[in-house]
Amino acid sequence: MWWIPLFRALLALLLRTLRIEWEADDEARKLLASRGPFVLVFWHGSMLVPWWLMRRRHAAAVVSLSRDGEILARILAAWGYTVLRGSSSRGGKGVMESMRSVLRDGGILCVTPDGPRGPRHEMKMGAVRAAQTTGSPLLLVAVGASRAHALTSWDRFEIPFPFARVRLHLARVDRIDTALDGEALEQCRRSLESMLRELHERAAHRRGGS
Repeated sequence: MWWIPLFRALLALLLRTLRIEWEADDEARKLLASRGPFVLVFWHGSMLVPWWLMRRRHAAAVVSLSRDGEILARILAAWGYTVLRGSSSRGGKGVMESMRSVLRDGGILCVTPDGPRGPRHEMKMGAVRAAQTTGSPLLLVAVGASRAHALTSWDRFEIPFPFARVRLHLARVDRIDTALDGEALEQCRRSLESMLRELHERAAHRRGGS
């Protein structure tokens, strides 16, 4: 994959042109500025800008074992991430323990909860369990670009146009009750999924707005 460094350089050129704006309350901003521990959660199709903005934060990234995951892993490693390879379908137990270790060590864990194969905007349990068992808060992130191209992939992956205005909407979720189990934990997962979907709709609605 000789072309990955060139591709990474082109991505950096594009991403540096973006005009980034944040929409978040003080508590969410404070958590984002901290060293951790927290779980940063964003949809797979919107991952490009959050990955870029969290570079050199000594964050850890959960990346699938697929061929596409190998490309992403190499890019993220070059951006300063600790890459955890695995997913809910492959390497699940091992990657979960690695996720918990990052948080127990006070780090930042970045997760796309509907990856690596979807369904789109359906949150899997991994990020929820990692946060719950370590007592870590979550920071939900939604991305809306004033101008972007959406691919025809399952996640409708979005690539912002050069010089686009990009708004990131943040919502902080404090520690998940460790007593939650079974249906109660599933209800918590559904609630977080709804929150992230609502953030996404709000970010999408504000495209091109002032």
